[in-house]
Amino acid sequence: MKRDEPATDWTTESRLEEAFSLLANETRVKILFALYEASDRLVPFSALNEHVGLSDSGQFNYHLKQLTGTFIYRAEEGYGLLFSGMAVCRSMLAALDADQRSVAPFSLDSDCYNCGATLVAEYDHEYVVIRCPNCGISFHDFPFPPGTLAGRDREELLSIYDGWMRSQTALAVDGLCMWCFGRRHAELRAGETPADPEVEIVHTCERCSADMTTTVGETFQNHPAVVAFLYDHGIDVSETPSWELPFLWSDEFLTVEETDPWRVSLRIPVDDATLTLTIDGEANVLDATRE
Repeated sequence: MKRDEPATDWTTESRLEEAFSLLANETRVKILFALYEASDRLVPFSALNEHVGLSDSGQFNYHLKQLTGTFIYRAEEGYGLLFSGMAVCRSMLAALDADQRSVAPFSLDSDCYNCGATLVAEYDHEYVVIRCPNCGISFHDFPFPPGTLAGRDREELLSIYDGWMRSQTALAVDGLCMWCFGRRHAELRAGETPADPEVEIVHTCERCSADMTTTVGETFQNHPAVVAFLYDHGIDVSETPSWELPFLWSDEFLTVEETDPWRVSLRIPVDDATLTLTIDGEANVLDATRE
């Protein structure tokens, strides 16, 4: 898994500036968190004002109006958070409550599929990095919320990360952006000839333009045929670290059959059996065959 590559659509720059300028005020931030921490979804004007502690009701009403429509909404029973308001509060908590943002490199109980060296992991400025120190193969280099470190040791952190990445990849395959929740489309990108086996799948958001690049194996590790095949042969993908599954990373298991239109096959061998997926240029599984 590679880092996302966000690309700002500058036509929305003024809208972004306007939205986030609303948060440059202590009273408005207090309003957001008062609604976030409330036990009820809607809070009446008077109760909200009392909680925030602003004596001037006119000023309080002004700040409410500034937030309404962007981060909060108004109903007959009172005020409530829009999803954007919840996201802002959670982002602030994720950033401010983190005591640790890096973990020094440490060895894993896993070997590199390519050279057999012991893999190394680290948490580098809120990115999980898993690599081979010998041959340089990178398995993961992806942002991960710092709040996940609270109360967890290194092994548990990696287990949580691996499950989180599987879910994020599944969302991308389903066409959902994990950042802005816009529509994503997938595209196979590879060398120009069938002799070039280097293939990646790029999931691009049509809303925020963020690209998430995965290997073919990563993209389809949650496919029902793959999950069932591996489980039938004693491998639970939810319990097996992704860096211990060579078909996710190695081009050895990938064959480019055609380039116009693109068609590739991914082989997943286990013991004396093999599952082969046939995939088109838009990352659709055309066929799944066991042998």
